[in-house]
Amino acid sequence: MTDKIQNIILAVVVLVAFLAVLPTIISSTGTAVTAANGATGQGATASILGLIPLVSSVGGIAVAGFIAFVAAKRLRNGD
Repeated sequence: MTDKIQNIILAVVVLVAFLAVLPTIISSTGTAVTAANGATGQGATASILGLIPLVSSVGGIAVAGFIAFVAAKRLRNGD
């Protein structure tokens, strides 16, 4: 039982840690997009860089969700 609760707590900790780092990812991406637009004038590069916060958000939430899903599955099955 405690192992399952630890997994749920781990999922919450992973999500909170990811959300704590997300503003840094967003500001760094904004700086990189500005540099890509100004230095090279390539809009395609800036567009791809603009997707980094979206991809990292999906990844962070997916990892936390997967950990919570596995923990909930174990709780339901009684393993």
